[in-house]
Amino acid sequence: MLNGTIEKSQYPRLMLTLFARGNPLDLKFLVDSGFDDEVALSYNQADLFELEIQDYVKVTYASGEWEQELLAQGKVIWFGKEREVRIILSDAEEPAIGTTLLKGCVLTMNFIQDVLTIDKPA
Repeated sequence: MLNGTIEKSQYPRLMLTLFARGNPLDLKFLVDSGFDDEVALSYNQADLFELEIQDYVKVTYASGEWEQELLAQGKVIWFGKEREVRIILSDAEEPAIGTTLLKGCVLTMNFIQDVLTIDKPA
């Protein structure tokens, strides 16, 4: 089980270790159910990892507008194991994980106790 918090009773966040080009960094990720890919990072955060750009990808935002964003690869520690992830780079200020990373999981957000859990069914 992965445990996170809901900060200020509003922002579900989870601490994960991200690897890119071999460099590990612990980051607090927003759990964003409106983001339908795996991981999103800002351009500034991508510079910390010296990410290698692999491609462009079309991203549709909640407003309905779309942009071509940069795509890179990395790994996260997910349930105790390294997992390869797609990393979308954008102007967003906060790192986020999206629904593709959450597939096959049970996400529970308790806004009374400000607790977030992600579990895999047995």
